[in-house]
Amino acid sequence: MPSVQELAEELVLDRSTLGQNLRPLGRDNFVTLLTDPRDRRVRLIALTKLGIAKFNEAKPYWEKAQDRFEKVFGKEESAKLRSVLLGIAYNPELGRQP
Repeated sequence: MPSVQELAEELVLDRSTLGQNLRPLGRDNFVTLLTDPRDRRVRLIALTKLGIAKFNEAKPYWEKAQDRFEKVFGKEESAKLRSVLLGIAYNPELGRQP
């Protein structure tokens, strides 16, 4: 179960933006925020049963969209594009400026 900070880093978002995105998911009971028992300052994010069901419902559509993109754009080109986008997303020189 990831912390808010870990998920924000993985999604290349700041914590504030992630929090704004999580609010409606929490309101609709798709996710829940828990306190880390090892460090009460850390908030953990978990899918609820409803969230797991919605994820399982949506997954085939996501996979179909990915397959269609690769079919149209090309498997090799798709992999190159993902690599370039990850390089941009994780490039510290392109991150937020102080």
